[in-house]
Amino acid sequence: MSKISVDAVFGTARDLPRNYVWRPHVDENFISALSKGTHVIVHGGSKQGKTSLRKKNLDGNDYITVTCSRSWGIADIHEAILKAVGYQTCASESLTSSGKSKINLTIGLGDTELSAETVKQVNKKHLELDLSSVNDILRALEEVGFNKFIVIEEFHYLNESIQADFSQALKAYHELSKYCFIIVGVWLEDDRLTAHNNDLVGRIISVNADLWQDADIDELFSSSEKLLNIAFSPAFKEGVKKYCKGNVFLVQQICMKACELQGVHSTQDTLVDVAHNLNIYEEIKRILQMQTGRYTKFLMEFSVGFAPTELELYKWILYPLITLDEKHFENGLAAQAMRRMISERHPIRKQVSILKLIGALDRAVALQQEKNIRPIVIEFDKNRSRLKIVDKGFLLWRAFQEERYLLELADLDAELNASEA
Repeated sequence: MSKISVDAVFGTARDLPRNYVWRPHVDENFISALSKGTHVIVHGGSKQGKTSLRKKNLDGNDYITVTCSRSWGIADIHEAILKAVGYQTCASESLTSSGKSKINLTIGLGDTELSAETVKQVNKKHLELDLSSVNDILRALEEVGFNKFIVIEEFHYLNESIQADFSQALKAYHELSKYCFIIVGVWLEDDRLTAHNNDLVGRIISVNADLWQDADIDELFSSSEKLLNIAFSPAFKEGVKKYCKGNVFLVQQICMKACELQGVHSTQDTLVDVAHNLNIYEEIKRILQMQTGRYTKFLMEFSVGFAPTELELYKWILYPLITLDEKHFENGLAAQAMRRMISERHPIRKQVSILKLIGALDRAVALQQEKNIRPIVIEFDKNRSRLKIVDKGFLLWRAFQEERYLLELADLDAELNASEA
């Protein structure tokens, strides 16, 4: 039996984990979507398997990948695509109809898999284009015979107006070419892009990578046991499913810790029982405490907002996140409910209008990016006016913390004490 390291099974390296679980409700949907020639949206919470889904079901040569930045516009996305294909860009003296500079395209021999003759022929044409034009981008892709999927990662970090603009571009790509985009983002609803552009209905298929059913976790246990020649105790398996609540990243972490405590670092020569006397609750608590720095930073820096304001709405947005039961976040917390809750305790409650609150919520992702909080913890579904927690680990971590301590981190304790008095 060949030896496989515990890290290769449960680790968080860039490679696909050896215990990858095929989920019919996810993997089959993904493959089916790819075969239909539509654009594909892969969405879900942080660290729930979106990247692994792509790596498992697509060969590395089947796609190019670009990763979005908050400051990007349509032109930046298009330029990143062209560079991933192998083009080099430089500003042209010509201007677009909107007054911006066009760009010139060239290809270096060492920058692409194209033949030297193809590179020579493309460079001879002195390609010049408008980065905001779908037609121009298509022309550049066709010049080099590009025929791969285009993966757009971190789409949720784009400004909402840019997401809407690119939704329009996706419709054009679908109608004018056979190119298919795979859009990857941290959000929970299926219709994020069709809400931006209803014309995309029928032109995109959404795949929710967030859902891990108990049967999926059972398969993860079974696969891992076979790879390492170990046997997790039944009580451990049930406890992990109970406390991790579908957070597959945490499941992987607790399994790795159980193996380490048992002295298991690779495939065993004989079957080894693991985690029979493990205090699951305490071990999960210890693992979650490793995230304390990140979640503390989220609470402290998000509460400050972009700049000092009279209402200090960003720290008050944290009030329900800290105090409400987990059940209130299962389908997202309605903005109206948040406003009512905040107004009951805010020192100048009469000024907390729903419009001001939604305005602040709408910039929640932008604020997290500005504060370098990655992955993001919360996002606002503007179409449904609901705040959603997309990092499941936050709620799990919160359960092990003192509420008063969290309120102090968010700088809410003084105002709440005053309102009680």
